[in-house]
Amino acid sequence: MAYGTGLLFLSAVAGYWVLERAATHKGNLKRIGQLVGAVILIGSLVGVACRVWALATGKAYYPVKGSSCCPFAQKAPSPQAQPR
Repeated sequence: MAYGTGLLFLSAVAGYWVLERAATHKGNLKRIGQLVGAVILIGSLVGVACRVWALATGKAYYPVKGSSCCPFAQKAPSPQAQPR
């Protein structure tokens, strides 16, 4: 669990670095750099939040069918009652 969280924190640092580098450019390159940096930074922080939530609630991801790591993940549809 900590290994994946560490990688997410490293990607947050990379997103911040991209934002910082984009500030030195002008025009469209600056806007694109800011967008890419923000997406990387926000995505990695949401991933860390999902992992912390999973640990806090005891729903940590295990490679078992039907388990989930993130509260934002879609839930499997419930089976419909079939008439007899």
